[in-house]
Amino acid sequence: MSLGKWAWGAGALAGGVMVLVNVLWPDEAAIAPGDDAAAIVNGHVIPVEDVEIALEAMARDSRGAIDQSDARFAIQRLIDEELLFQRGIALDMPRNASNVRRSIVMSMIDFAQANAEPLPPDNELRAFFEANLDFFEAADRYRVSWESAASADAERRRPAAHPPNRMLTATDLRNYLGDVLTGAVQSAAPGETVGPIASGGRVHWITVVEFAPAGETEFETHRRRVEALWQERAAEAALEAYLAELRRSADIEIQPLPSE
Repeated sequence: MSLGKWAWGAGALAGGVMVLVNVLWPDEAAIAPGDDAAAIVNGHVIPVEDVEIALEAMARDSRGAIDQSDARFAIQRLIDEELLFQRGIALDMPRNASNVRRSIVMSMIDFAQANAEPLPPDNELRAFFEANLDFFEAADRYRVSWESAASADAERRRPAAHPPNRMLTATDLRNYLGDVLTGAVQSAAPGETVGPIASGGRVHWITVVEFAPAGETEFETHRRRVEALWQERAAEAALEAYLAELRRSADIEIQPLPSE
């Protein structure tokens, strides 16, 4: 039996919703057993489903059995949240509290962008790639070995921030090595070790283990980046379309700027 049925079924928890409401608010009219509403707060319905979800979360957190006190706590918390929400609306907090306003705006942006077009077929994605080659320019790639020491005569060790053992662009290497050491890599010949190089209070040796010069920009090499850029553009388009519809249906008046 599911947790929801256990919590709210006939006979469970000493009578289900009817008993629970009577225990918490004895002076209020009880909701009929089997109703989809667990509570009604100033006319707003709190569905039984919301309480079941809260109980399921509590069961996961506690990893124990759920009893009547947990059900009381869950429904009381949802009622308190609803009361606070209603009071916040009455105080016009979505407009007057900047953090609330921003949270709502960001949520609406997420809502609008959720309607973005899904990834297109490969032929359309390849056409998008060809139209945006500047974003995917080919670059030299390097696989390096890096050693560091406190001084030129001290024992060399492989730093914890060593780049992964694969081919990386100079941009990627810069995240691990910094500007000085990445510059040394770019000036070294394949197989060459450059050092000692003083940087960050230590000395370093960099070996260019493997080098691959920039070649023709290929779609498959950049597929993930192409997909990410397409999705970014699609999300922007979805948001603009949503805003355009809101503008069309809104009554907007704008005061001309002094220079107009």
